[in-house]
Amino acid sequence: MTRTATTHLLLGPQSPVRNIGEALAQADLGDGPLAIISAGWQEAEGDVGDVATLVGRPLEDLGLYRRSEELMQGVAGLAAANRRRQDRLVEQQRLYRLRLKQLSIAARHTLAAEGDADMIAAEQRHAIAQLRALDRHHLHRSESIWSEFRDAFDPASHTELARHAAEIAAIIDRSAGVIITGGNVAVLINRLRLFGMDRVLATCNIVAWSAGAMALADRVVLYHDRSPEGRRDPEVFGAGCGIVPGYVLLPDSEHRLRSSERRRMSLLSRRFSPDACVTLDNGSVLRIVDGRVRAVAAVRHLRHDGRLTGLRAA
Repeated sequence: MTRTATTHLLLGPQSPVRNIGEALAQADLGDGPLAIISAGWQEAEGDVGDVATLVGRPLEDLGLYRRSEELMQGVAGLAAANRRRQDRLVEQQRLYRLRLKQLSIAARHTLAAEGDADMIAAEQRHAIAQLRALDRHHLHRSESIWSEFRDAFDPASHTELARHAAEIAAIIDRSAGVIITGGNVAVLINRLRLFGMDRVLATCNIVAWSAGAMALADRVVLYHDRSPEGRRDPEVFGAGCGIVPGYVLLPDSEHRLRSSERRRMSLLSRRFSPDACVTLDNGSVLRIVDGRVRAVAAVRHLRHDGRLTGLRAA
């Protein structure tokens, strides 16, 4: 059997310029219909007529948001277990932020310190190591909470979840690939994980933008230097699907990053190393084939010195 390459096509926000049609045509995913996941749009899930027009193919929505709502009402104990998991994850995020704020302040001050170069460099490395350790701890704690939930409601074994998972897999099997839209990344991640989509999507051609792209990484990092609530330190939200490893994806960076603040940018890059922090803005295209970057447009890589430079194809 001839092996078929797996393509992951990552895009930025689809406004004001919508480049999904052109990017998909250049990616050459073959003919046929596409499945689509629009759960991040919540109640607007399935309203994909504009996307179908842009890609020029039939679309079949997997209905993850709708399916999850039906299951919450029909499966005994699922709604309560889901609420308990979410409450614990929210509390874990709150406690993480309390510690993150102080460590981030200390790291920024340490990066700005003056004096003996060797001594300062050692303290800077340790300050960044402390942030990394906190991020790992938070991710471990969050995954422990998810593990407790999956012990009771594993889509591979729980009867009703398994039925929906089989229906979803059947749709994907007859599709040339899967589109994952943007929207609310927390809602999207929760639905993807509820149905075990990290396993289902592992060998699929995928086209994803914004929150959909973020969900494919090993970890989802939230960031916003220009939030209406004030500047926020970048924070690990939780594990992603792990389908596009080695990257921290930063959609809409033109509006969310203060890229001129070199020290802040340097801390962001060094903190999440060895993963590469890359931007996905409106008009961006990042095409990865079998794990290698094959085409790039308007994607920038955040270097350790805090500079943004164009990402290059392999």
